[in-house]
Amino acid sequence: MSAADLAPHFARLGGDPIRDAFAARRAVLPWRNKRPLPDDELPATWSRLMSSYCSPEMRLAYIHVPFCANHCLFCGFYRNAYSRDTASSYADLIVEEIEREATASTVGSQLVEAVYLGGGTPSALSPTDLSRVLGMVKRCLPLAPDCEITLEGRIIHFDPDKIDACLEAGVNRISIGVQSFDTAVRQRQGRRASRDEAVRFLEAIRDRDRAALVIDLLYGLPGQTDGIWTEDLRIAADVAPDGVDLYGLNLIPGTPLHKAIGIGKFPAAATLKDIGGMYRAGVEFLAAKDWTQISNSHWARTPRERNIYNLRIKEGADCLAYGSGAGGLLGRYSYGIAAGLDSYRDAILAGRKPIDTIRVSDSLQPVRNVITAGLETGHLDFDRIALPHGGNLKTWIAPLLEQWRSAGLVSINGNVMSLSTAGRFWYGNLVSAFDAILSEAGPSARSNPPIGARANLET
Repeated sequence: MSAADLAPHFARLGGDPIRDAFAARRAVLPWRNKRPLPDDELPATWSRLMSSYCSPEMRLAYIHVPFCANHCLFCGFYRNAYSRDTASSYADLIVEEIEREATASTVGSQLVEAVYLGGGTPSALSPTDLSRVLGMVKRCLPLAPDCEITLEGRIIHFDPDKIDACLEAGVNRISIGVQSFDTAVRQRQGRRASRDEAVRFLEAIRDRDRAALVIDLLYGLPGQTDGIWTEDLRIAADVAPDGVDLYGLNLIPGTPLHKAIGIGKFPAAATLKDIGGMYRAGVEFLAAKDWTQISNSHWARTPRERNIYNLRIKEGADCLAYGSGAGGLLGRYSYGIAAGLDSYRDAILAGRKPIDTIRVSDSLQPVRNVITAGLETGHLDFDRIALPHGGNLKTWIAPLLEQWRSAGLVSINGNVMSLSTAGRFWYGNLVSAFDAILSEAGPSARSNPPIGARANLET
């Protein structure tokens, strides 16, 4: 491809690349480049997947708990307010869904190396319900001996009895969404615990010494100055968890925070330039502490933090999904479970998997997976990329790679492209550029497989 063809993906030259390389950050959406199947094909396709598909490698499992004690202002994932009775009834449905599907030949055909309970707020469930769900997972899914079992949680409602119940049930990784330790910043966003309460809570999990503890921090929040961000990083390091995630604020239209800023109730969130600077400050702070950067947004302090689920999902690993709003993947087929609680409940009680959508990828998806996974970890090996229509991708896009190098986003060593700190910050833009370039491949490379034949299900 010529430089003119690739110019839409060029970064800005001059200035600070982490602040100025692009006008906006691009999101990497899991359903991109996938074709939805007609509704009338969903039942038969799902039946074939459950009876005849075998994952080539160990797979993942995801369980969704769509309840929160309150709607944190920045969050775009809020779905349902928590109530004890509703959450307990939902746990009944999850247990039934997992148990019923366990008899399918596909479920037992490959080991599960990581289970992730996400949300929502999984820690909103009662100790008894968490134990029931996790117990059913252990009884019905073929877990690998060293399976990583992650539970997302918040400080509110996550009392000592619940922590101990999770650990007894097999959770070996707990991810806590702290976002910021600053009391004013936290409480403005709907996080009720103070800084000191948050620290004591985290120390209580850490001191049990029975699971990897991971702290999620968010940068770019209204009122979160550079000084507050530096203090957030310092406190997180002092707590000494096994891992830390650093995420830049994505101001999603329609969220309470977006509305509050729009009417002047809150100060403006950080600009994109400022968010880039805060990411760099986080990278440099953790590097000085000798933490290992596992991916663009995740660091490990100890070997106990493996981050298996998050890394493998970016590789396109197969994933079994359970619960309202969950999403899974089997080969070329990604699927979503009904997000509405009523639709989910009615299907489970009727003995059906509540499949809401199935999308099928084209033959370029393995290439996209290699690119996405490589860029996520900061190193893309072009030798691992085999285009189905032939040709050398590195040679094909050489002008773009050179332009990104000149812009300070990447370095090239032989057939390996490594991302700078700025390149890691703009990861989504780089993935989007590769996606757009691959979409220009010949028709044979983009063709969708026919539905139904076992050979196609296994591809």
